[in-house]
Amino acid sequence: MNFFDIAILVVLAAFLLKGVLRGLLKEICSLLGLVVGSLVALRFHGELAETMASSFRLPPAFCAAVTFGLLFLAAVLVFWGIGFLLTRFVKLLFLGGMNRVAGGFFGLAEGVLLLAVILYSLGSGGSPTFLQPSLKSSQLAPPFRTLGADVFRGGHRLLEDWK
Repeated sequence: MNFFDIAILVVLAAFLLKGVLRGLLKEICSLLGLVVGSLVALRFHGELAETMASSFRLPPAFCAAVTFGLLFLAAVLVFWGIGFLLTRFVKLLFLGGMNRVAGGFFGLAEGVLLLAVILYSLGSGGSPTFLQPSLKSSQLAPPFRTLGADVFRGGHRLLEDWK
């Protein structure tokens, strides 16, 4: 085991622990908040920035940044609240333990996906040359790099189909 193997295990353990502590519902709502917040902010920040710039006579670039941030934050907070309420409801039904176990699996899946993307990027020439020997001698990195390649290939196909 080398540095990369230990780092992989630490990252997976951290994501597993985060998932167990927060539970599935908060984890899913958190992820949805980030995705929906990004989409809402990208879609509506331009129009809102124009209104803000004309109303308050502020620079357009500043207004664009502020409106993007506020829209993103608002969506994230809405989904945080939904996750909080759903978790409370699940605890009332005495399903809190199940929520935490499922959250652990979800957190572990998040960690695997993140590591796959990072290790694929590092293995594709995105890392300094002094890291390459350690990356090649790692026992745990190759499956993650393969998964990362599949994720990028699938994402590319999805984007082509969406056009």
